[in-house]
Amino acid sequence: MKSTVGVFLAKANDNLISHCNCQETFNGAPAQMDCPWCGCGWLFICPKCRKAFAFARAVKCDLTWEQLAHRDLDGKYGQQPDEEEIEEWIDFMKMMTKEIELGKEYAYIDSRVIKIDAKNLKFEGVHAWHDLPSVPQADAISDKQLLEQTLGSRHYWDQQRINRQ
Repeated sequence: MKSTVGVFLAKANDNLISHCNCQETFNGAPAQMDCPWCGCGWLFICPKCRKAFAFARAVKCDLTWEQLAHRDLDGKYGQQPDEEEIEEWIDFMKMMTKEIELGKEYAYIDSRVIKIDAKNLKFEGVHAWHDLPSVPQADAISDKQLLEQTLGSRHYWDQQRINRQ
């Protein structure tokens, strides 16, 4: 028998941005594309309704990794995932959530799950290099213009872009 995940991310609340109206949902894998400023580089995704939200909380999860993967991937592209897609999803989500702590709240930035109270963020993501004093989503709760200057700005992402050849 496969063991359960134990702790995983679920939608925390409707603060800042939440297009998802689902009451309870574990997170899906981020759908980050080459336009991260649109939200795909800094919002979580609900696997039920496929809509985005800003904040997730680490909660108890009694599902297996395979069950979580199927909840997210089954029918996602109008087809069922093959075994390789399930394994890729599991590997990515295990890496992305390896440091989450039960009860803590998180934001997503460019392939990283970050505690909302984190300070002095310096890391290389999938798309860009980030050097931020704090988590823009958390700061934007009191001043939404902060998103327009950072994660919601194409200029920010282009300026911070990692040139991969």
